[in-house]
Amino acid sequence: MISPAPQLAHSPAPLASQPATAHYAVLGVPIAVSTNVPAALQVVDETYAAFRQEYGAPARGFSAFQQELAVPEPAFAAELTALADRSGALVRDSGGYQRAWPDAQDASIDLLDRIVHGVLAELQRRDTYAIHAGALVDRGAALIVAGRSGQGKTTLTLGLLRRGLGLLSDEFAVIDPASQRIVPYRRSLHVRPGTPELIPELRALSERPRRQLGGGIEWSITPDELAQAFPGCLAPAAPLRYVILLDGAPQPEQAPTLTPVPAALATIELLRGTWAASRDFSGGLARLSRVMDGTVCARLRAGALEPTLDAIEAWLEAHSDR
Repeated sequence: MISPAPQLAHSPAPLASQPATAHYAVLGVPIAVSTNVPAALQVVDETYAAFRQEYGAPARGFSAFQQELAVPEPAFAAELTALADRSGALVRDSGGYQRAWPDAQDASIDLLDRIVHGVLAELQRRDTYAIHAGALVDRGAALIVAGRSGQGKTTLTLGLLRRGLGLLSDEFAVIDPASQRIVPYRRSLHVRPGTPELIPELRALSERPRRQLGGGIEWSITPDELAQAFPGCLAPAAPLRYVILLDGAPQPEQAPTLTPVPAALATIELLRGTWAASRDFSGGLARLSRVMDGTVCARLRAGALEPTLDAIEAWLEAHSDR
């Protein structure tokens, strides 16, 4: 079961006298995040807790981008600076991005977005492809669940964990170029209001403060917390075998339906929602086509959660021997 976290004060956090820098290694990509707003660094750390790196001599300030550090040189760095007169906040990164925001909360959301873009860009340079989708494992085979924000992807993922599937990610299905397997991406899950009522193991989340995390007001659940709630749920890398494309938001009053989709069509739909495709469409199509070879694909119109999970389990069972 997920335990409630200590309540946090809702008053504006005081500015730190010196910027603090946290280091993470996200799928082997070293990144540095600096800020003089403690609450902003807390939001980042809650999301990327599983990737945290501890070093004896942390860098401080934006000069950390250029100075020689007692840590591996970050492939990407981002900074949020609240202005001394509290007139706003500035977000910038090592790729040349810079934008001013009226308050630190909006800037924090932008900081999270910059981290995602920086990691995806570096993964693309390393020929590691990331599909915007959830990824689970059933009997040693990977299942991708793809859908737009608000279509219930995370709730569905958590429901499938209750049914015994293993988790790779609820944000990106990451393809290892060497093995062509979907590898674990242990970013914390962002859970929206309404989900804890459907997942009994998460009901204590309602006692935690919620945060603006880019997809609305949400909670973060770390991989360690998930492993406590669903023992054995963190799965190892697996070859892709199943793809489910979500067709709109769940319709609880209707029965769920799974309609077969050709793998070629599913490949194009997955590609449209992939960040790297905007930079290299033909290369992305070639990569994705290789990993999609031999997959079973369907479009899901979800109904109420439990009948939808029943339908997915039956579909997986029906195709497990192919």
